[in-house]
Amino acid sequence: MLRIGFIGTGGFTNHHVQVLQGIENVEVAGFVGSSLEKAEQFAAQYTGAVGYSQLETMLEQEQLDAVYICVPPMAHKNYEALLIDYGIPFLVEKPLGIDVQQVRKVKEKVEQHQHLTAVGYHLRYSDTIARVQELLKNAETAMAAGKWMGSMPGVYWWRNQEQSGGQFNEQTTHITDLIRYLFGEVKAVYAQETNQCTNKKDPTVTVADVGLFTLTMESGMLVQIMNTSALPNGTGDVGIEIYTDQGIIDWKLGHVNWKFPGKQERYDQLQNPYKRETEAFLHAVATGDRSKILSTYEDSWYTFKVTAAAEKSLEEKRVVDVNEIE
Repeated sequence: MLRIGFIGTGGFTNHHVQVLQGIENVEVAGFVGSSLEKAEQFAAQYTGAVGYSQLETMLEQEQLDAVYICVPPMAHKNYEALLIDYGIPFLVEKPLGIDVQQVRKVKEKVEQHQHLTAVGYHLRYSDTIARVQELLKNAETAMAAGKWMGSMPGVYWWRNQEQSGGQFNEQTTHITDLIRYLFGEVKAVYAQETNQCTNKKDPTVTVADVGLFTLTMESGMLVQIMNTSALPNGTGDVGIEIYTDQGIIDWKLGHVNWKFPGKQERYDQLQNPYKRETEAFLHAVATGDRSKILSTYEDSWYTFKVTAAAEKSLEEKRVVDVNEIE
């Protein structure tokens, strides 16, 4: 029986718990919340679970095999470092944070201790992305265009640039990560952002609601990523279009279309990527075999560096080499 703890009491914690409840030999033991009252109220939903106000207290009172970190970007505190000190594997939701120095220190400590980690870039586990990889084996890629077009989440911290890091750091990071996963490392970034609609309706919003990002890959390939959070609720468009010498690979959430001369094929997602992500992590916790984990903290550092380079590009209005982020 694997005993699991959680840091955070929001929607993603609930989502991960629902996935875990469909897996045998797993017990959710405790939750750390921003207050004891909030943690206890959340824990009351799950038989045997206990609420805590401090991670240290949960670690002292519970025999845990792994911990999920599901907190907003600005709220990571010392959680990762403490779990490394206790020798407890963790899965942390994206993004890794907002502070480059803090994330780098965690990455270095993970490397030093060879600590078992996973990061919530669940789209890597999608069978549609595996299909894209198969299609790319027989094609030469000219360029790619990614997008995360949707509405602005209602939580207060998401709308605050200093707390969320903005749309490119928060949701669009999934697209950046998939670009790396499919095409290798990013060499340089040029970023542009503006608040075109949202701030006119709500002056307290400090994040941009439109962004354009040009990525130059180490291979020389060019990638354009665009995002918006200005759309009304219930509308959106998330995906990556890949333009090749064989045709167009059009990946969307839930399916991929392969468009080539005179014909089009569609492949629908058959498996739950969140479940595959959790199974890979728990397999590693139980056996020590990390081969099924597709996104570790060390690897995700490079996705985070692209975001940090984009932020620097916005500040300095120039193309920024990702290696400038150290």
